[in-house]
Amino acid sequence: MVPLLRLAVRNLARHRRRTGLILAAIALGVMAVVGVRGFLNGLQSTLIRGFAEGTVGAMQVHAEGFLRSNEAAPLKPNLDLTGDLLQRIEAVEGVKAAAPRIMFPSMLSIGDQTAFVIAVGIDPVREKDCCPRRLDLVEQGRFLSGPSESLVGLEVLRGLGGAVGGKAALLTGDVDGVMNAVDTDVVGQIAAPTQGEKKLVLLSLAAAQELVRIPSHATEIAVGVHDLDRVGKVAERVRAALGPGYDVRTWDELAATARDAVDMQNRALGVVTAAFLIVILVGVTNALLTSVLERVREIGTLMAVGARRRQILVLFLFEAAALGVVGAVIGCAGGSALVGLLAIKGVTLSTPGASLPQTLYPFVELDFLLRMVVMSTVGASLASLWPAWKASRLRPVEALAGVGGGG
Repeated sequence: MVPLLRLAVRNLARHRRRTGLILAAIALGVMAVVGVRGFLNGLQSTLIRGFAEGTVGAMQVHAEGFLRSNEAAPLKPNLDLTGDLLQRIEAVEGVKAAAPRIMFPSMLSIGDQTAFVIAVGIDPVREKDCCPRRLDLVEQGRFLSGPSESLVGLEVLRGLGGAVGGKAALLTGDVDGVMNAVDTDVVGQIAAPTQGEKKLVLLSLAAAQELVRIPSHATEIAVGVHDLDRVGKVAERVRAALGPGYDVRTWDELAATARDAVDMQNRALGVVTAAFLIVILVGVTNALLTSVLERVREIGTLMAVGARRRQILVLFLFEAAALGVVGAVIGCAGGSALVGLLAIKGVTLSTPGASLPQTLYPFVELDFLLRMVVMSTVGASLASLWPAWKASRLRPVEALAGVGGGG
């Protein structure tokens, strides 16, 4: 096999123009796929971490049955914080922080203007530990620190004619449906990473508990983890630590839209990759078939000196595999370099519905590059089967005479 491999390499080196064209086609196709994968990696990472570290949390803990009754009764059943619930969650291996919240629909009034909003009561200290990217959304002003302060979505604040430093009032029904109100100082305005969060208002957990009259309770506990890639394993440990009566969901179970978007992007990339490979493989097949027709006498000479049909077949497979490997390596190197250049400063995108542009940092993983090399090698080898079989079927006498290539 080693002599055949050396002969395959020499054959490719002799026909530099044809070899160069095939390598260029494979390399450009692989480079394009690697570039798209790198861009999608950056986009998906920004999207996922925006949810897991900025709004939803890596996972959430609710009272059993809360998610089923949330629309009809947004405050029941809730979680009692008077015990060691938070400490039990934070003691689980892999958990970074636990942050209690109360989320409820409300009306926000500034002056004589009123708007419907989604209010979220948070513990400012724990929230920063659990969802550090929450601070990045403060577009003007500062984050919460006092019990009577609030952060208002910038579109809502502007629409009501309010401003940072002004006053606002929240009005909502409490846990029993009785209307209640609380005054707050607007200390900052927040940008919305998605369309659904434009009507968000953040206030302190203590103020929210007073407003909806559930002292020492919360409707959810957001949980941050040290390694987001292992959130599923951490969630299993949290479930085991808490036991029955609690509902633990990971970010992708809660943010189904984000999960579906990632899945759709991955499927689209699979289609693009398949299309590129098909185009490349058709080109490889045509080029190798042309090579067979041009090398009829060479094939005849090899057979005349004792080369078997199986060896002729393997020779052409080796040539195709070498083209696949080298072309894929060049493409992976070029694609990785392009992704690396884009990652230096990042790519700023304005997503539909968002209040501010986001910067994503493309990256590509080693296992994906290795898969591209393997796919290119296997694909080129498969594409060469027909030309290789055709070459191995030539008759030595006819091949030496230069005929038989078109039969």
